Amino acid sequence: MTQRWRAFLSLALLLAFPGCRPALGQNRAAELGQSSESSTARLTLLPVVFFTPETRWAGGAAGLLSFWPAARRSGARPSTVTVYSVYTELKQFQLKVEPKLYFDDENWFLPGNLVIEDYPGKYWGIGNDSRETAETDYTPRRTSLEASFQKRVLAKQNLYLGLQVQVEHVAVAREEGDGGPLLGSAPGRMGGTVTGLGIILNWDTRNHIFVPTRGSYFQVSLTANSKLLGGDYGFASLKADLRKFWPGLATSHVLGVQLLYQSVVGGDPPFYRYAKLGSNSFMRGYYDGRYRDRHLLAFQAEYRLPVWGKFGLVGFAGLGRVAPTLGGLDFSGLKYSAGIGLRFKIAPREGANLRVDWAFGRGTSGVYFTAGEAF
Repeated sequence: MTQRWRAFLSLALLLAFPGCRPALGQNRAAELGQSSESSTARLTLLPVVFFTPETRWAGGAAGLLSFWPAARRSGARPSTVTVYSVYTELKQFQLKVEPKLYFDDENWFLPGNLVIEDYPGKYWGIGNDSRETAETDYTPRRTSLEASFQKRVLAKQNLYLGLQVQVEHVAVAREEGDGGPLLGSAPGRMGGTVTGLGIILNWDTRNHIFVPTRGSYFQVSLTANSKLLGGDYGFASLKADLRKFWPGLATSHVLGVQLLYQSVVGGDPPFYRYAKLGSNSFMRGYYDGRYRDRHLLAFQAEYRLPVWGKFGLVGFAGLGRVAPTLGGLDFSGLKYSAGIGLRFKIAPREGANLRVDWAFGRGTSGVYFTAGEAF
């Protein structure tokens, strides 16, 4: 069965059984604090079903605990703890625990992320022109813990500044190639531990976290990964994720744009920590990490419009490239991505969408069936 027909069948199943929706929508909806319930805590349990080129069919379960202070103000965001576990058709496994905790009337924000996974992936080498014949399948067994401690420094602007820590251990269990070099040529091919400490700036003025129609979201982080902190590698990572949303040409239309910049500088970073181009949310149509290097610059725009009832359409396009140096991020060798998507509102009150996207790029294409907007 082709990917296209699998995606259409998936959509039909979720339309027939709307209670079977992925946890992502519920998680982000809970962050909005838009609950009509008067209780200070709520537990949601639901199944997870999705399809992407990287996983093919996947299923599992998720749980979400949301809780507010007993005397919360109107519009206050709840603290949440999400537990998410899936198993895919390609024998991939992932367990994720993601707390997002607010304290002192949202003056302090403590997000975290624990991931344990056995998730086969693909590697084509380093560079913007890596060859298709160099494709290598590998299976990393990964445990990752991230946490940040953020203080709101501008209350009316929801501007947070804080420290973040990251610890990641990867063991490469298996590698297979077909006509190209195996991971023997990749930096950090044996895996190891990466330990980092950094700063993060988070500014969010969106009117709705899950389906914004206006506002901005800017997040910039700088992390120093050092052997002095107990890791096996020393390098620095800089990431800037900038998003902006405007009302479209008609009522309920939305134009969104996103600029993503990443740099991995100095030292000896392992290949799986290089900046990656391609995923189900950025440069759709390219396999997750199809191109990777020390620097990445990419841009995407998406136009969203309702069509009928709970259905909507989107059109999107993107440009990006990776390079070994900052100066190499020029207009030559740009990769393009474009496509169309169908949206179905599975939780009208919260605005949570199911999405099916068909995307294509230079010599590649993909169908994505999952929940939540790409950005």
